[in-house]
Amino acid sequence: MFGIPIEQFVPVASFLGMALLGALAAFGMKWGQRTPTSTEKTIEIAGALVDNGAVRELAAALVAHTAMLAAQRVDYEKERQAQYRMAETATLFMKTIEGLTDEIVELRRTVGDVSNQIARMK
Repeated sequence: MFGIPIEQFVPVASFLGMALLGALAAFGMKWGQRTPTSTEKTIEIAGALVDNGAVRELAAALVAHTAMLAAQRVDYEKERQAQYRMAETATLFMKTIEGLTDEIVELRRTVGDVSNQIARMK
């Protein structure tokens, strides 16, 4: 084009594209930092105004919710302790069953020994 090879236009086109993007970015940043209008300030202030009755209701709801959570925590602790006692009872029960099983095995051996002695005496 115009006697200049196309390969030499690529860096020039890249430079022009980057310059255009830089200018657009600078314009966008400057536009985004503009000062708010009086209407926008009024909206921000109006959004910050809250009725004190609503604040009291919210505070009461938070206190009630906190009390409910505390009561729930106490209930969970009681339930955990009950489950722990149940596990201990089950462990003791299993140990008792194992002891009874051992005693039954010992009684069977004793009965077998006695029956062998009776059979030899005959």
